[in-house]
Amino acid sequence: MDHVAEAAARAARQLAEARAAVDAEFGQGHAAAAPELVAAMVQAAAIHTAVLAGKAASEETNRTLLQLKPRLFG
Repeated sequence: MDHVAEAAARAARQLAEARAAVDAEFGQGHAAAAPELVAAMVQAAAIHTAVLAGKAASEETNRTLLQLKPRLFG
């Protein structure tokens, strides 16, 4: 699966989960009546996903730098 399709699938999954969570918390049909709440939850999930991706990239960069340190600085 390419990155665009993967991102679309993740967004669809987050939307479905947000709608289900809102309806479970506030009653059936509340998600449809309060799309701004669902949108806020999806946005929060997207931000969380981005933070996790950034953290993983940072950790990988740190590991690489630590491995290169002896070669670069002796």
